Parts: sequence; structure tokens; C-alpha cells
Amino acid sequence: MSIEEIKKIDIGEGEKVPTLHELVAITKGKINLQPEVIAPGIINDLINILREENIIITSIVSSFEIAELLKVKEIEPILKLGYIIPKLLTNIRMVKRYVQKAIDNEFYAIHPYFPLVDKEFVDTAHDNGLKVNVFTVNEESMMIKLIDLGVDGIFTDDIALLNKTIGRTYQ
Repeated sequence: MSIEEIKKIDIGEGEKVPTLHELVAITKGKINLQPEVIAPGIINDLINILREENIIITSIVSSFEIAELLKVKEIEPILKLGYIIPKLLTNIRMVKRYVQKAIDNEFYAIHPYFPLVDKEFVDTAHDNGLKVNVFTVNEESMMIKLIDLGVDGIFTDDIALLNKTIGRTYQ
């Protein structure tokens, strides 16, 4: 779709899909961004926008595709990279391979689907310099369990619940 076609889509309550520039304008100085590379051929544009907006240091670029992450690393070595473990991957040997690839390539973080995470997973990642950011957690009891395991970040559809769970309040 063209940008003009995308901008016509109502994503609910009259909201439109923002461009990355629009998203940065809304969020800069409030939250850090974690753009996910889901399509080939966008890395140069993504990095250029992150540079223009002066948010290279505060962003984490994530992807399921190691080849895309390695391209990012080659173009902008100081960008933090997060390797996403597919939700459908449950074979523990395969999961360990993903973690090892993240370690071998000196990525910043590993992003597993939350049921894959236990204390051993978190400890292994941390012992090798990786942050652990789990997805997608929308239940308070699971958030508490994962925080107790030592995860570094939680992706959620319910930011108000996560803020309440960690005791963060906003005025």
C-alpha cells in the first residue's frame, strides 16, 4: 500500500496509522522506541530516520530475521539489537540456538515469548550480557512472576496494568 492509502485506514476511534516521524514527534523524550523490522529493504530508511531524530542511542531495533539485524549492525554499529524468538518455537534446543546466535553476534537483547522463560533462561542470557524482554504479557500475575524471574522488559497491550504492577504512576 502507498502511504496515502495507509493514512486513510481508521485503526479505531478515528485514529490513523502514524508514520515513524509522527510517532517520534509524539513520544520523543517520553518513551524509547523499539521499531521491529518485519519487511526487507527498510533498514536504510529506518536508520536514517533514527539518525535524523537523534534517537539512535535510545532505540532498540528488533527482528525475527538475524540477517536483517546483522545489516543494521553493519550500517549503525551503536544501535542496540533485539533478536525475537518466534512464538511458535517451543523446542528448547532451537530456543537455545537463538539465544546463542544473539550472544555470538553481541546483540543487546533477546525477545522470547513469555512462556519460554524460566530462571535458567534469564540467568543464561544475563550471564552472557543479554537483556531479556518478553512478549506479550497482559495478566498481572504473569507480569509479577516474570519480574521476579528478573526479566528486563515486558511487552504488553495493557500499559496501564503494567505501570500499576510495577508501581509507576503518572500525573
